[in-house]
Amino acid sequence: MPMEPLSVRGIDAWQRLASRMFVPLQCRAEGSRFAAQVAQRRISPSMWVSRVAFDAHEAERPRALVDADAADHLLVMMQLRGSWTLTQRGRGARLDAGSFALVDAGEPYRMSVPTRGQDLIVLQLTREPLGLSGHAIGSSVARSVGPSVPGQAAVRALLYSLQSSQLSLDAHAGAGIARAVSDTLAVVMRALARGESPDEDRRARLVVLQRWLRDHCGDPGVTVDRLAAHHFLSVRQVHALFAEASDSPAAYLRRMRLSRAAELLEERHRTGMTVRAIAGEAGYSDSAAFIRAFTRSHGCSPTQWRRR
Repeated sequence: MPMEPLSVRGIDAWQRLASRMFVPLQCRAEGSRFAAQVAQRRISPSMWVSRVAFDAHEAERPRALVDADAADHLLVMMQLRGSWTLTQRGRGARLDAGSFALVDAGEPYRMSVPTRGQDLIVLQLTREPLGLSGHAIGSSVARSVGPSVPGQAAVRALLYSLQSSQLSLDAHAGAGIARAVSDTLAVVMRALARGESPDEDRRARLVVLQRWLRDHCGDPGVTVDRLAAHHFLSVRQVHALFAEASDSPAAYLRRMRLSRAAELLEERHRTGMTVRAIAGEAGYSDSAAFIRAFTRSHGCSPTQWRRR
């Protein structure tokens, strides 16, 4: 069956279409220029492939939607043009052209797409044909799969062929191709599960959390609850990951804020920013609290720091 594209304009229309063709999602986008297109083909009763193009937006499958609409599907998202970030299980995978990542539709996840003109291939398949344990599947999701991973090139070639308009399928051929794709993908997922120890996985998750705090340190509304929710982790898991590095989320955030403030103080001669304005840019809603924290950390007040 040929792939007939469906086009939509507006993020609400895309949310309805994506939820119908993939899994229920919540989508957000700024402005009214959002556009998307998807063409989908059924390979077998347990496998579908889609060619998808969309503009900048954020799509999330929160716990409430997972609980309301259980799914045993895995999604393989292969990037053709553009780049964006996938978050699941506390991991963050950046997808650039030529790479792909796996998503477990039975768990919460988020797609953060910063720019227009994204183009990708999405494979949906059920877990059962893979013959993998829950641990192997969980170890494989939200990781950018590059050419160094065994079997990556073969999976990419198969995905290209599945969405080709020249591919002709009947029921027998579709079943055979689905088996070949599942077997090849299982090779990749086993390699991912073997290739990283639990310690390395925890360190990688911590880096993702630290990066998010660094990027949002100027927001006075950042909390551990918000950090955990954004990465689909519990507050207890977040504290445990930081504790393994003899740190805490609050201490790390404070260091990032004070480091940002020190950078802004160094530039005061050029920007003319006041201490109050710098406090706000560094995530402090109370300038007096900022001055106390800065003085404790650096041994001098913000004004003295600039003079030094």
